[in-house]
Amino acid sequence: MKYRRYAIIGIFLIISSLMISMQAAAHNPRYMKLNYEPDTLDVLILHFSFGPKIHYVYKVDIEKNGVLYSTESYTSQPKFIFFRYNYNLTATTGDELTVTAYCSLFGKITRSITI
Repeated sequence: MKYRRYAIIGIFLIISSLMISMQAAAHNPRYMKLNYEPDTLDVLILHFSFGPKIHYVYKVDIEKNGVLYSTESYTSQPKFIFFRYNYNLTATTGDELTVTAYCSLFGKITRSITI
């Protein structure tokens, strides 16, 4: 009975430390570069993740001139560090495009470009 109690406490401590270390490893996307070609917005994102099915960019919001234009949701990250998304978007000279990428565990990054 005494050993069972120690085993349960030990398992609890191991699980707790794993959960804490997972949260400590979570971080927001570090870098984003926007490039607009006619009718296409190219978004390059740097988001380091060893577990791209658990820790990934889950949502990308695109605003055009301060108005939400599109929201894209994802269930995993296509690559380990750098990845690129392309969006069909029509913009004219003077339009401001703002992109926000959200991490599934922690944080976000926002960048803007004026056409």
